[in-house]
Amino acid sequence: MAVPIWKDIIYTLNQGVQQGVDYVAYGIFGALEDETEEEIYTGNAYTRPGELYPRVRVNDIIADKFKRGLEFLGMEDVASYGFILYYGGETPGVERAFADWSYDPDYNPDLGMNFPICDILLPGQRVPCTGSYGPADTQWEIHMETPTGDFNMDFNSDFLITSTDVETDNIEIDAFHTAWLNLRGYPSATEVRVTDTNGNARTYRVGGGCKQYALYYVNAYGGWDTLAVLGNTKVRDTLKRYTTEQVYDNTQTHNRGKVNYVNEVTRAFTFNTHPLNEDQASRMHHLLNSPHVYLHDVLTDHVYPIVLTGNTTEHSKGPGLHSYTIEAELAQTRIRR
Repeated sequence: MAVPIWKDIIYTLNQGVQQGVDYVAYGIFGALEDETEEEIYTGNAYTRPGELYPRVRVNDIIADKFKRGLEFLGMEDVASYGFILYYGGETPGVERAFADWSYDPDYNPDLGMNFPICDILLPGQRVPCTGSYGPADTQWEIHMETPTGDFNMDFNSDFLITSTDVETDNIEIDAFHTAWLNLRGYPSATEVRVTDTNGNARTYRVGGGCKQYALYYVNAYGGWDTLAVLGNTKVRDTLKRYTTEQVYDNTQTHNRGKVNYVNEVTRAFTFNTHPLNEDQASRMHHLLNSPHVYLHDVLTDHVYPIVLTGNTTEHSKGPGLHSYTIEAELAQTRIRR
């Protein structure tokens, strides 16, 4: 059973340890998938005044082992980590923590790790499904509308007929990993039904017109989700110019006395969501508070890392429709010389 990383993981070092001891040496080792171990930390745990045994809290040590990236781009995505605590010849056994930063005491990963804001996908984007326990299959049903008809000159209404084809795909993933379906392989898709490793099903609609951008982000529970940007998007560059003065002859009009030798370019984005209902708006914090966000230009199929720059997240706006403005910057350094 895995435990969320936000919840304190504390061990009392009392097995085979004398009461009142000043300190106990201990080590934390990673339990790797190939059944080997890696040493990640060693140190001494000291007994606090008034206590009988030393205690250790390992959350910060384990959290450093998480790495979040888009696996379909070849990045490493480590959302859970197994570890073993050794001390005095004793060990409590293998434990596993996963990257849940929700601070939600009632959350159960068996109920799913995907909490998309809405159910709309853009044609050509990627669709994530994160499984909590595995290895197991994620199941995908892709519904596609194919036009049929003879298109001859009889003006019969059969040229309006479409047929629905359904393709299925199974993708096996390990515990707390994410499977990604590429909709570029299904250009006529209209609906995608996803079933995760615990049997939780979710249906997405494929549409959004000719919109350009989709966001991929890690939600508060550690799963990957996506949001199609259906409102307007503004792109702008902020420049920091570096200049130097030089001696010049002003008798010639084209001679230069100030040189702009390099510019630092910060690419910024303003994304606007489509109107969201109260239930959809209640999940916006999964995106707005996320430190792991990527931008997919579905027209060019390029993916860019971005950093959200907003400092306030409203969790509840009440009944009705609500729109959000999302400010972000490209997480890359660009210059002009």
